[in-house]
Amino acid sequence: MQKTTQQQQQDSHLNLWDKVEIIVGNESERGTYISRIEGFNRDGIIIAKPEFIAGNRLLTADATVYVQFIRPDALYRFHAKLRGLPAPSSGLVQLCSIGSVERVQRRQFVRVNMQLDLMYAYLKPLRAEGEDNHLWHHSYSINLSASGLLMKGDDYIRRDDLTLIKINKCESLGIPRLIAARCCRIVKIGEKRFAGVEFITDRKLPRFFSRSEIGLLPSQVKEFTANTQNILAKFVFAYQLKERQRD
Repeated sequence: MQKTTQQQQQDSHLNLWDKVEIIVGNESERGTYISRIEGFNRDGIIIAKPEFIAGNRLLTADATVYVQFIRPDALYRFHAKLRGLPAPSSGLVQLCSIGSVERVQRRQFVRVNMQLDLMYAYLKPLRAEGEDNHLWHHSYSINLSASGLLMKGDDYIRRDDLTLIKINKCESLGIPRLIAARCCRIVKIGEKRFAGVEFITDRKLPRFFSRSEIGLLPSQVKEFTANTQNILAKFVFAYQLKERQRD
């Protein structure tokens, strides 16, 4: 039994202006498009005219497509049919006959291979607020998600160590220059040690630091909020789409 549009919106938490990926065809012949949510009606979901991204399959009227969108916990998709809207709605497209939402990727956040130059410093014992009061180690990442990254570590980094991360391309990622992180695991690749670190949002800081310690943290650490993490998740999703184009 198919769900109503109201149920669909509630389940998937789609909102106005959310970006979606439209996929038509199969693995051998498919096209990938990007669009955004423009509205909802009793027939389904209204989207902007899809913009071609990659592939060799064109969108046609009444085509059956997959609609994919990202949320912090996973990548989701549902199938639908395309239908053009009459004037004055030219340029808008109706998604109708909407199927149930499927969870495509079950990991908490989409992860992509990405090398970023960065620096990290140990946060305990805490010193007075300020970057110059920390001993910085040069490093780089192997992969990235909105929840954290895998970075080259020194011989002393251990599980549960708390660090301060400074990523060179922080502005393009939409994140603060400084982020607090916890080492979750150690991985050996060849002779090198890599640390999987989890970013700490502002709300989770009290789990790892006392009130007085939080007062000593650089102010930018407290700017890494859940909303900032969602911005990073969208960046990673967009990067993943570009990698698909390249493939």
